[in-house]
Amino acid sequence: MDFIAGFAVWIAIGLVAGFLARTFYRAADVVTGLTLLFGVFGAFIGGMLGTAAYVHHAPLPLRVGGLIGATAGALFFSTLYHFIAKKVT
Repeated sequence: MDFIAGFAVWIAIGLVAGFLARTFYRAADVVTGLTLLFGVFGAFIGGMLGTAAYVHHAPLPLRVGGLIGATAGALFFSTLYHFIAKKVT
């Protein structure tokens, strides 16, 4: 049950980070759904990297490393999408 709650928190972090990237970095042809999708994708990748240090212990998604990694990954990927979209248009 802790895994499901942890992944739900990662998804929520990704959605919030995607929404923040959409709010702060406006580009002409940026799709809101893609911004949120990149936020969730970044949260998953960052969260997995954040919990990689706990592989031999208990790799729970709700550990501090997983939450920090999810936040950093979500902000990175959604902001990267906006910067790339701004350069292309």
